[in-house]
Amino acid sequence: MLRRFALLALSLLSWPIRVAENRRALTALGALDDRGLADIGLSRQDLRDVTALPLGLDPTPMLAGRAAEREALARRARREPRPPPSRMAAE
Repeated sequence: MLRRFALLALSLLSWPIRVAENRRALTALGALDDRGLADIGLSRQDLRDVTALPLGLDPTPMLAGRAAEREALARRARREPRPPPSRMAAE
């Protein structure tokens, strides 16, 4: 019981530090240009989306998931053969 209370107290005391670290990371990502964000698989909208998360929640898993999803889509697009051009488009 005492251990549980101590963990809860530690969690509550460290909350402002976690929030500040998360916001600092988002600020650094926000300072990147669109090309820099695209290089790491993110977009400005991804940054806007994570600002809607609760303050104490770490945005890293959501951002990593978005980047991984885009990478998987890009890989799949590179593997899939493109359909032959339509004859109507050539005319």
